[in-house]
Amino acid sequence: MIQKPHRPPAHVNDIRVLPARGPWTTKSNGNLNVLFSLDSTVLNEKYFHYEKSEIKKTSRDIRGLRSYTVGGLNKDAIGAHEWHRIRNELVFVVKGSVNWVCEDVYGQQQEYIIDQNTGVWTPPFILHTYEVLQDDTEIIVLANTLFFPEDSNTHDTFTATDFKNLQVQYI
Repeated sequence: MIQKPHRPPAHVNDIRVLPARGPWTTKSNGNLNVLFSLDSTVLNEKYFHYEKSEIKKTSRDIRGLRSYTVGGLNKDAIGAHEWHRIRNELVFVVKGSVNWVCEDVYGQQQEYIIDQNTGVWTPPFILHTYEVLQDDTEIIVLANTLFFPEDSNTHDTFTATDFKNLQVQYI
């Protein structure tokens, strides 16, 4: 059985939609687009908050900032289908679009279309899956955890099956 967290997990209502702004013309006649902007208080209190009871005692501290992309995605591909115990993710689409589906441990679901105009902030304990809506889609993610592939003790990704086993403790 998956261990319940010490604090109540997030609800789908805690997911934040992050609207893009712009474009504005730059001095070089380019287009400046703001993917998102977040106040430092929100970042410090929510995004860079790590529940102490969830941090594993390992030789490496995974708290930090990491960005990665997933590119070359084709229409109808399914991705993620996972959840995290401490990781917050800011998810944006560089090109194309995805349907981002989220479910909380209480059984509530929410869906978002993510494209160049909208991103989402997905907190820990939210099962998330995406379906690609256009060929050649590319996603960019900002995560508040580091990743050391060779050290499974530092991984913070869990399966949908694990999520369902946790969920039965709440609904």
